[in-house]
Amino acid sequence: MKEKVTTLDKALDLVKDGMLLAVGGNAMHRNPTLFSLGLTLKGAKNLKVCGAAPGIGADILCATGQADRAYFGFFGLENEAGLAPGMRKAMQGENPTAYATEGS
Repeated sequence: MKEKVTTLDKALDLVKDGMLLAVGGNAMHRNPTLFSLGLTLKGAKNLKVCGAAPGIGADILCATGQADRAYFGFFGLENEAGLAPGMRKAMQGENPTAYATEGS
């Protein structure tokens, strides 16, 4: 059987500009936060993120301007923290840098 486990650096090297990333986790739980932070150092751009309820991992990519589109059912950081601040910053205002496509 082919080995499916790899290092963080090797996983980051697989990501190319413009890719669609299914960012796992749910809001504030089980998110690939170090992976997202690694992408900020790599400088990947024009990424698309998707998930049923993407959270902090995807929010990092929206906040840094690296994700320009998000596909989701709910995008937030739990009830207490509200909607994801990076996503809101990127998608609101006169000159949004990212766009949402909400699922149903």
